[in-house]
Amino acid sequence: MIDIHSHMLPGVDDGSPSLAVTKNILARYVEEGVDKVICTPHQHSDLLRPALLKERFAELQRNVSEFPVGLYLGAELYYCENIVDLLASGQFLTLAGTKYVLVEFSTRHEMVYIPDAVYELSVAGYVPIVAHIERYPYFPLKQWAEVRENGGLIQLNASCFAKKENLGLAKKALKGGLVDFIASDAHGDVHRRVDFSAAKSFVNKKFPKYSDALFGSQNALGL
Repeated sequence: MIDIHSHMLPGVDDGSPSLAVTKNILARYVEEGVDKVICTPHQHSDLLRPALLKERFAELQRNVSEFPVGLYLGAELYYCENIVDLLASGQFLTLAGTKYVLVEFSTRHEMVYIPDAVYELSVAGYVPIVAHIERYPYFPLKQWAEVRENGGLIQLNASCFAKKENLGLAKKALKGGLVDFIASDAHGDVHRRVDFSAAKSFVNKKFPKYSDALFGSQNALGL
């Protein structure tokens, strides 16, 4: 299984604060059966640091070789008007050097119509994955299909399957075939930790036809 959304790269954002915490996160990945992880530290137009992120990632790889987890570098990109230019220049990172990009939007206020942003990236040759789409209250489920129509993909956080207030939305999304990835969005080893148990249990019981696609070894990124 691959986790495409994780803030386990230590000391670069609001995720893991140290190598020790990152090692605890990796231990959890092993327990959960995750064998590939894309580190996705936050990037936005005022916080680029591509060279630093690559340096910290290389350092991490040297210090966690005891864990049987393949690590890749990417980023969670906060949408901005010049996102295509920042990607083209290499200032914004794609997922594991692929054409896939993980993009987040404001969780409170509509900053751009999400399908339009997806279309913009798609036309530029990228495959945008809308991060934790369940967290955008201004973007109702009935419009999620437009993301797909405009060349994008959809990611849910595994934690939404453990919350009664979000479970109904997740169920409707799965029923409509609108979930491409379930990711941890892990930020630590206690708070916002790696935990796919509720998500796996729900999908395996209610929507087993999606189990392999969401939790299997094959993934759209080809990793």
